[in-house]
Amino acid sequence: MRASQRAVTAHAHHHQPDPQDTLGQVLSAVCMVHCVTTPLVIGLLPAAASVLGGFHPVLLVGVSAVAVWAFVPGYRRHRSPQPALLALAGIGLLAAATLLFHGQVWDAVFSVAGATVMMAAHWRNRVLQRACCTHG
Repeated sequence: MRASQRAVTAHAHHHQPDPQDTLGQVLSAVCMVHCVTTPLVIGLLPAAASVLGGFHPVLLVGVSAVAVWAFVPGYRRHRSPQPALLALAGIGLLAAATLLFHGQVWDAVFSVAGATVMMAAHWRNRVLQRACCTHG
């Protein structure tokens, strides 16, 4: 096979990243920004606490839905449970923040930790999918 044919063949196997990992990372970042800024806003505007506090359950459902959307097809492609296990840990941290520590200092701590773990899970899923599609 000539070099130009190999280049075309190699390019044909290039896989575009799935949108669910990008969306998952964006939602995790939104969650983190929300969790970091909420205590500041609450400190400045006490009336905002009830409005912003009600956002956690919505984010938790959204993050969980995107996780299923991203990690099930990702697993089918790369067969590594690592991203899904990271996601379960991240969702667990976010759920603890929302259900156990809402309105407490630990709420922000668990939320930021959960969002960080979710970003790592989506990043790892993306890396594994790229690796399997370029080497497979």
